[in-house]
Amino acid sequence: MTATDVRALLRPRSIALVGVSPKGGAGARILESNARFAGAVPTWPVNPNYWEIAGQRCYRALAELPERPDCVVVSVPAQAVLDVVGEAIAAGIAGAFIISEGFADAANDAGRQLQARLVELARAAGMALAGPNCMGIASLHYGFAATMADVPAQAVGGGISLVSQSGGLLNAFAELTSNRGIGVNYLVSSGNEAGLEMADYVAFLADDPATRVIACIMEGAKDGRRFRAAVEAAARRKPMVVLKLGRSEFGQRATLAHTGTLAGRHEAFAALFRQNGVALVDSIDALVETAALFDLAALPQGGRAVMMTVSGGATSLIGDLGEAAGIDFPPIREATNRRVQAILGVERAFGNPLDTVGLPRLRRDGNISQVLRALLEDDGIDLVALVLGMRADGWESHQELIDRLAAAAREAAKPVLLVSFMSNSLTRHWRGYARANGLPMVEDLERGLAAIRHLVDYAAFRRRAAKPQPSPHLAPHLDLGPLGGDPLGGDPLGGKPHAGKRALTEAESKKILGAAGLSVTREELAKSPAEAVRIASAFGAPVALKIQSPDIPHKSDVGGVHLGARTAAEVEAAAAAVLANARRNCPGAAIDGILVQEMVTDGVELILGMAYDQQFGPLIVCGAGGVTVEVFKDATVLLPPIDRVDIAAALRSLKVSRLFEGFRGAPPRDVDALLDCCERFAAFVSATAGAFAAIDLNPVFVCARGRGVRIADALIETLPVPPGGGNP
Repeated sequence: MTATDVRALLRPRSIALVGVSPKGGAGARILESNARFAGAVPTWPVNPNYWEIAGQRCYRALAELPERPDCVVVSVPAQAVLDVVGEAIAAGIAGAFIISEGFADAANDAGRQLQARLVELARAAGMALAGPNCMGIASLHYGFAATMADVPAQAVGGGISLVSQSGGLLNAFAELTSNRGIGVNYLVSSGNEAGLEMADYVAFLADDPATRVIACIMEGAKDGRRFRAAVEAAARRKPMVVLKLGRSEFGQRATLAHTGTLAGRHEAFAALFRQNGVALVDSIDALVETAALFDLAALPQGGRAVMMTVSGGATSLIGDLGEAAGIDFPPIREATNRRVQAILGVERAFGNPLDTVGLPRLRRDGNISQVLRALLEDDGIDLVALVLGMRADGWESHQELIDRLAAAAREAAKPVLLVSFMSNSLTRHWRGYARANGLPMVEDLERGLAAIRHLVDYAAFRRRAAKPQPSPHLAPHLDLGPLGGDPLGGDPLGGKPHAGKRALTEAESKKILGAAGLSVTREELAKSPAEAVRIASAFGAPVALKIQSPDIPHKSDVGGVHLGARTAAEVEAAAAAVLANARRNCPGAAIDGILVQEMVTDGVELILGMAYDQQFGPLIVCGAGGVTVEVFKDATVLLPPIDRVDIAAALRSLKVSRLFEGFRGAPPRDVDALLDCCERFAAFVSATAGAFAAIDLNPVFVCARGRGVRIADALIETLPVPPGGGNP
């Protein structure tokens, strides 16, 4: 969709409603939704059976309208939708919102076929199509609505725009923001996204001057690459907050049943969001709190936070939950500490979080203003928050503090904000205070701290995005073709194209990886136990012996691996045993031979891998390796292309990273070599995207500092070659 196409639906100058009846139903609710805006955007009901509906002139056909509307909102039974869309096309109407259900959401062939015909009809005419199975649209800023959603009468306009694939959750968002007086611009229900997709809405909102924060409730993306491009472009201009549904297997099944959309791998979406500073949240409440904070708070220059409260016990709770959220509470500098001590009349040094030793001290003589000034003038502090147990009906003591806090927030270059310990405490008396006074306010301590961490992360992303980015590490050119010819010398696939998936042997896999500049172990393929003895003698003890067969990807499961062979007799016996085990347990397997490999005896074990996602392409996985990789699941996912900064951040997020600096007498590890390895692997993955279904390097040994890394085992699985060639 072009910007003009989307504008016909999201910034219409006039709207036609088809499916309206005085008897009620969806059409009547849609007509009623626009009444609050007193006709700022003309909305014309169309029904051949009535002259008037709800006091408005009703027209018999789209062709009889006083002027051509930009879009038509259709709420007739599914089988009648195509006729209405055809009539709209004939009238030259640019866009259509299809409210009706019974398309792909019906989860049957008839519904899917009907949706395909709808898309074909709209596409052939160049019509912008939203829905079907959606609730419509409202904009509290631009002053129009054509929606079934329950938008509360007290809802107020503002800078947060929401696009939701769930109508019910859109209603919950509207209710929560209204209760708090949080300003909202767009409320868009996207439904099945047969035409406009989440990517189109995100791109439009990135350009919309009235939208300051983009919020999404999404189950999946029709086109992962388009969605990724839209997110990467939008996040460099405005903050985004996403509630991603379908994380669990049950949630994915429910998503497919709901809209006919595949949820996709949650890890892929999470990687996309993390790499672009997008706040990924897990509840409607968190979506609202985080979006509200982004809407009003300045971006901090770092993550060093000071949080004040009036209770010693509260500082412990803030510290506990703050640590879990990843908030950095640095010690308060001595000079600043002395200033705050003098202001509050306290002789002991303050910690962080900061206990002001009671609310009266903070109120006395406007002390809070002086304390804030002292903290804000400290260049070792990036943001300041006051944490209180707010009362929904207000309290005089709180009012004075909050008013002074708001005054400081309006003048400060750094973020100054309020966090309430409890949920539902910033309603009633405090409803709309944040927006009216320019003071960021979040409620529920745990969610509030998580929102602050999202603010810090987004600010860091924006600072990094503003700097020139280093060129990614380039892999050597590998002309893999259809994976039938090996440019590396020899032909690991036998010179034959493979129409289906195929698992390469470890030897084949490592030959490809070694040519890409990755550090693999020394090894050689033996055809017999006697040849294994000769190779082992050249390498030196100890050695590993591994069966090599394209039909046995998991060698240890069939007794196809022997580790630590030292003497010639032991090597010969182990090689014979490995061969016998493979032939006995996999009698039909084609045996290439025995891989004789140098043993890496000391190193932290990692896994480095790639999984090809049909929506996003290759995903890179990095985590703790070895035989327990699936038990502890200490791993992170990245979307290439990535650079050294991305990789370093991913490694730091792993629990196993604590071993890199040495643990219980073990030497520090060669982290620089690990970063080089990961960088080269990421370049290789990008260069071969579409060729491989999966790559599994496990374990990758990170040796002592100065001794590099070694890939001890590898498995590559090819992707099927599609008819006619090209990427899948």
